[in-house]
Amino acid sequence: MAEPEHWSRLDLELPLPFADWVSAELLGWGCVGIELGDLPDASRVRLSAFFLDVDARSGYRKLNHFMDALGEQALPWELSPPEPVAPVDWANEWRHHFPPMEVGRRLVIVPPWDAEAVGRDRLPIVLQPGMAFGTGRHPSTTLVLEALEQVADLDQLGTVLDIGCGSGILSIGAVRLGAQHVLAIDYDAEAVRSARENIDRNGLSDRITVAGQRFPDLGDHGPFRLVMANVYFTFFEQQLPDLVGLVAEGGRLLASGLEGEEGGRVAERLRAAGLEAEVSQSRQGWSLVEAERL
Repeated sequence: MAEPEHWSRLDLELPLPFADWVSAELLGWGCVGIELGDLPDASRVRLSAFFLDVDARSGYRKLNHFMDALGEQALPWELSPPEPVAPVDWANEWRHHFPPMEVGRRLVIVPPWDAEAVGRDRLPIVLQPGMAFGTGRHPSTTLVLEALEQVADLDQLGTVLDIGCGSGILSIGAVRLGAQHVLAIDYDAEAVRSARENIDRNGLSDRITVAGQRFPDLGDHGPFRLVMANVYFTFFEQQLPDLVGLVAEGGRLLASGLEGEEGGRVAERLRAAGLEAEVSQSRQGWSLVEAERL
């Protein structure tokens, strides 16, 4: 008889606007269930993430690192070490939380078990929840996917750059919409592995190259006529000069992962660096900045 599976729970108290983003990341690190609980301060929430015992310590380390990387924008937060819990049937329950999700006019994000049901009127992005860094259900991701639909002559822009590719969702979406090739980079080895597996699952390994490296170390690559950066505000604060340098003349930047007033601040800094930039869309407190080098 097989040994019963043992589970642990991580409790994180954080500002409410970051709950969806953090939840999406947790699912990429092996978390198989998430519960949200109220706190006395309505602007904050308790997020409980359930892991198999064998994955809990790794999830705890990644979550600490991720929250640190978010910087001051996500303060204050408090993370408790893993605590054992009674067995939970998350392995099947979590599937009910990931139905196909239509994005914009042309795309649909779909888990593998529903991939065959996708109609011909939608272009599928097949993602395996629970193994990918990002499920596409956060506004910062859907804003970029919708903006990609509006990019004219996407098939004529050469190689597209995807910074902080995570699950590979934006790279896959770009190719589905016509991009000939994408260079996807991420510094996290597990994100690189997950992106490659998702890209292979979509049959696009010949058109998307995934590289495990830190920005801006791109070797001889670039500049690019389209750059996607769905990251976080501190990245734009620290890396904006190098980022601007990778946008080719006539090229476009789609910058996301920006909450509250951060979109306007990034747009202002991009204009000061010589690009035309504006907050083009906002949703649920998150913004997309579109910039162009004329």
